[in-house]
Amino acid sequence: MEQKKLKEELSRGELRNMYLLFGEERFLVEHYSSEICREAEDKVIFDGAIPVSEIIMAAETIPFGTFSENRFILVRDSRLFAAGRKADSELIAEYLQKIPQDTIIIFQESEVDRRTRTYKKAAELGGVIECAPLPPQDLTKWLMRTAKKKGKELSIGTANHLLRTCGNNMFTLFNEAEKLIHYSRNQNEITPKDINEICTPTLESKIFDLTKAVGAGKTSEALKMYSDMLTLKESPIMVLTMLIRQLRIILLCKCHAEKNTLRSQISKELGLRDFMINEALAHGKRFTTEGLIAALENCSDTDIRIKTGLLAPEIGVEMLIIGMRKAS
Repeated sequence: MEQKKLKEELSRGELRNMYLLFGEERFLVEHYSSEICREAEDKVIFDGAIPVSEIIMAAETIPFGTFSENRFILVRDSRLFAAGRKADSELIAEYLQKIPQDTIIIFQESEVDRRTRTYKKAAELGGVIECAPLPPQDLTKWLMRTAKKKGKELSIGTANHLLRTCGNNMFTLFNEAEKLIHYSRNQNEITPKDINEICTPTLESKIFDLTKAVGAGKTSEALKMYSDMLTLKESPIMVLTMLIRQLRIILLCKCHAEKNTLRSQISKELGLRDFMINEALAHGKRFTTEGLIAALENCSDTDIRIKTGLLAPEIGVEMLIIGMRKAS
């Protein structure tokens, strides 16, 4: 079932007897589980690889002390939809089509094998929802809606700045948005300045700013950024890895721009958000193509020397940053 269809059914108050929620975006797994159970006065919760008999017993037992029209059972990380519990999986696969009409069972699973009979039966019943990460444009809209619900304005540009600063993990974004909403309580609009002042940037965001400083000829500023990363216990190897990634993106965008490739096509080919492409193209104007290629070769050489013990990681990356000024 697509997430859109699930939302439509829930808005109409339509509930299925069984749901299987899984996927990379755990925020959405938790969110949809809460939405399904919204009308529950109470619910039975099972965690881990519990016996199937306990789930069935809970489903068949009429709850006492509740006036709820339905009984809700939440089963988390049971591994009934993955390999390793074949006998129990067979039992639950048979039971899925026998769930009482007034019972709703929600499975939240971290691991799912689509080849199992349990998964196939759940898919046949139509209650399977895979929660994949949202596309960038949907994340932007979601952030804007989240702010609006709390009476705050968040422009597209500011939402994109929040994504670049904090990444695309929805749990992180939700928490950072809550911080911003409280921080800006005396104003109607959340601004990029607010984000810069209180949000915790990802390593990717820090590398972006470091590269920008180098491109602008501010080597000492870039070195200060690197020193701050080390103070925060960031790994020099990880900094190097992210630096290589950023330089590659800038080079690829620059090469595409020289061929007059449309920005939308560049975004599609590289699998990057539009605003990231725009910023990479802007960065590319500060570097020469030859300089970027040389910088990437220096990165590769530094990586080899560090991994073979010929160069200390902290010093190696610092020397690399100093040498990058030649690329601009």
